[in-house]
Parts: sequence; structure tokens; C-alpha cells
Amino acid sequence: MLEQALYREALSKIEIANCKGRVCQQRSVHDARAAAGFAHDEHWCCRSTIARSSEKVAHLGDPLPHARRAYDYFEARLLCRLVKVALTHPYSWPEVRRGAERIVVDTARALAARGHDVTIFTAGSHPGRERDRGVRVVTFRRVFRNPYRHERWFGWRVLPNLVAGRFDVVHSFMPNDALAAVRARRLTGNRTVYDEMGIPLPSWWASQPNRKVRTRLVAEVDVYGCMSCHALAALERECGRRGALIPGGVRLSEFRPTPAREQRPTLLFSGKIDEPRKGVAVLLRALALLAEWEPDVHLWLSGPGDAKPLLAAAPPTAQERTEVLPIGEPRTQADRYGRAWVTVLPSTHDSFGLVLLESLACGTPIVVANHAAPPELVTPETGALSEPEDPASLAEALRAALDLARRPETVDACREFARHFDWDEGLAPLLERLYADEGLQSRR
Repeated sequence: MLEQALYREALSKIEIANCKGRVCQQRSVHDARAAAGFAHDEHWCCRSTIARSSEKVAHLGDPLPHARRAYDYFEARLLCRLVKVALTHPYSWPEVRRGAERIVVDTARALAARGHDVTIFTAGSHPGRERDRGVRVVTFRRVFRNPYRHERWFGWRVLPNLVAGRFDVVHSFMPNDALAAVRARRLTGNRTVYDEMGIPLPSWWASQPNRKVRTRLVAEVDVYGCMSCHALAALERECGRRGALIPGGVRLSEFRPTPAREQRPTLLFSGKIDEPRKGVAVLLRALALLAEWEPDVHLWLSGPGDAKPLLAAAPPTAQERTEVLPIGEPRTQADRYGRAWVTVLPSTHDSFGLVLLESLACGTPIVVANHAAPPELVTPETGALSEPEDPASLAEALRAALDLARRPETVDACREFARHFDWDEGLAPLLERLYADEGLQSRR
């Protein structure tokens, strides 16, 4: 009954949304022009005008960063079709601190900075509506504690808002809200983008309560995004359709090297400590082996989960060299990456590796297990690979990465690799192309 009532609410709002039109989008173009102080001539949208305006803003110098932002905003509106975008995710940052929740926020920030009209729909303990850095954030009060019931409820709860909002694009990060976007498309014609946070494997879907929803999305969503080439290959091999590469991103302006690393060789693990596939047990055994070559080596464990059982089962050599860090504020994480010598993530079945990318942005090399997607972030200049669940191989890889950390050129090599994933320079333009249906291959 709740689902039927929400769907009727969506239908009742469609006429109101139709009346609103696109006036606000047109008005924002003129506002941008006025904010940047550009002439209102007949050729304002040509590239030569952009070049002249760029010189004008550059002449003002860095003491006027607001003018620079106004120019960037204006330029984005000239070179691409501005869109009204809804981002949907049933869990809100920072109430839930995982990679997906952060990606939603950073996606919204990057798109809003380029002049797009962006709204986040999410859910949490405290409902509310606010505007943060140019992004509207609508938070529904969470009703169900069970994750699957919550995600299903969220899909129906967000549907009326997607219809009433008359969005050009709905970019969803979980299956049930992606299905809501597909349903809204019948009434509004919005483009649907589903960002798969995992690896699309129907054999695993078969055990999940939302298996039918996931299967339906393969056939009906406009853009099926995957975070890595590994996940894209699985989508085509297992599901018979092609997708679009939408990796995670990083802000190089916020994740940057520290003035100096720790005095002693320090390894950083950042992730869910007590999740078996993350490989902390293997890491602790590798640490004991590594101590034979690097007697001063030290390990930081950072993230949620109980480390006590793992430490109790670890070799004494590893226990005395391991420190469990408190879960800090998100803004302090970059300092940990920069001070560490190596970031290590010996996990399996990962679809990407956001912590690895952030480490590279801070100039710190990485070590990963040669399994699934994380190896795509490793080059000989930025890290090393180990065999999955092999302590001896992991110890060898850590030794090689510590040698990399001692080289002064490693910081620049890591930063340069991460630059391709910068939200503003790399990923926002990619999303604009996907939203505009540029460069996409057919579904089949």
C-alpha cells in the first residue's frame, strides 16, 4: 500500500512540474554572465570570447578567486549543455562513511562547480533540506533498520521527487533507487545512469533479495556504469551488455603530500578491519616476515571494525609493531596518507580502491593483491603487487614499495597518476559526456 500511495503521489505532481519549465536554467546562464562581468554581445558563446574572458580573469590575479570561479562556471555553461541532475543514494555522508557515500558528495560538488543544477536525495537519522556548496541536499528520515527493507523503501520514497523535479538526468548508486529512476523516466523522459559500486556477477545476485531489480537494470537503464575495467569486463561477460567506465575520484587540492613522512618506515591500512576479504590477517603475518628486513617497520590500522581478535592471533612480532588508530574526521585522512610510507590493501573482490587513489594523490606508493580491480591503479613507479592471501609474497611487495618511498621522484609519479582521476579536471567532464550520450556504445 505504501508503494502504491507513493506512486500516486508521483502522478499527482507531474502537472505541477510541467508548469515549472526550464526558466531557472535560462536565468542561471544570465546570472553567470553577469557575475563574471562579460559583455552581452551576439557572439558570447563562441570560443574566442572564452579566450578573451580567460585573459581578463587572469589579469585580475589570484586575489580575486571568486572571479576565477565565476569564469569556470561560465565556461562550463558555454562548452556543454547544462543539465538538471539528481543523485540518489539511500545512505548519507558522513553518517555512513564508505566510499560510495563520499563519491556521491564529490560527484555533486564537481558538477555544481561547472554550473549544473544538482540535487542529492538520500536518507538518514535526521531529515532535512539544505544547500551545501551549491548542491541541494534532501534527506529523508530512515524508517527501516534492515538494509534491504530500507533500500527498497528509499526507492519508492524518492520516486515522487524524481517525477516532480523533472530532472534531465538521474544518476543512482544503488539498485532500488536506480529502478525508481527507470520508473520516473516513463513520465519525465529523464536519462538514467546507474553507478554499480561492486562487480556485476549474477551468480552473487542470485543470493540477494534485490536480485530481480539488479537483473532488470541490466536491460532497462540507459547507462550502466562500472568503476573499473575489471567490472566492465564482468558486465559484458556475465550480463551480455556493455557499460561505461565511471571510476572513483580524488581532489588533488585536498589530498596532497605532507612536508615529511614518519621517521620510521610506516605502513597504512585503511578499510574495514574485521572484514575477512580485506586481508588484515594476511597483512599481520606479512608484517612479521617484513620485520626481518625492516626491523623498524610499523603498521597503522585505520577504519571501522574490531582489531583485537586479529591481533590476538597474529605473531608477537606483528603485535608489537601494530597501532590501531582512532577513526578520525574525514579531513584528517589525507595527513595519514602523506605521513605513511606505503598504503597497503591486500583485499580480494574489490571493484576499485578509493583509499589507494587517495594515497597516490598524497604521493604515497601502494601495495595491493593481484586480484580484481585494484591492480589497475598500480604501475612500477607507484607501487607493487602481491599474490592474493600469500604473506610471503605480500612481504616482498611491501619491501619493494618501501624502497619506492625512499626515492624522491616517487611522490611526483604518484601524484601524476592520480591526476587523471581528479574530480574537477577528469571525472566531471567524463560525466558530462555520459549525461549527453556522447561516445557511448550500444547496450548489446
